[in-house]
Amino acid sequence: MNAPGQPVPLVLELAQIRKQAEANQAYALTLVEGLSEQQLAWRPEPRRWSIADNFVHLRLTVQMCLGPLDAAIASARERKLFSNGPFRMTLMGRLFAWYVEPPPAIRLPAPKTLVPPLQGSASEALPAWIVAHTQIVERIEAANGLDLVRASFTSPFASFVRMNLLALFAVFNGHERRHLWQANNVRSALLSLPQR
Repeated sequence: MNAPGQPVPLVLELAQIRKQAEANQAYALTLVEGLSEQQLAWRPEPRRWSIADNFVHLRLTVQMCLGPLDAAIASARERKLFSNGPFRMTLMGRLFAWYVEPPPAIRLPAPKTLVPPLQGSASEALPAWIVAHTQIVERIEAANGLDLVRASFTSPFASFVRMNLLALFAVFNGHERRHLWQANNVRSALLSLPQR
């Protein structure tokens, strides 16, 4: 039993999800290491995204999802959907998570609202994403004690897409990994260019 005021440990599934989120952030920091403003904004081809573009896209995704995610957490609390697990991903949840993992097996264009308009400094893209990423980690912690399988989230991009919180958090991590993988490919292409 925890002493009053002590944080409640995360259930196993959320602890694993938070650990993956922390690993994503640590990896993101390595991707920008030693790169200039110009290199962060460099695109291998006009239609491909730069390293900074990938971080802008991830930030925009979080910003679009925070309101619906907060509503899903609040609704689960109001409905008293509490449980400490264990939780298992549904077949549909596993499918969503598989779809976003790198390398992509199926490529679909990003919704127009999530196409990154790089505005301002490319070097600001990572810190801005880290702020958004931290907000998702806070929601992972806020969902502790909820029934992660019964609590549901409706996508702000397509109202017919619904998933439970366990799947949603797994998708967030996988989606980050996908774009970190893309950013790493851009970094590799950039560093393989002949030095001037």
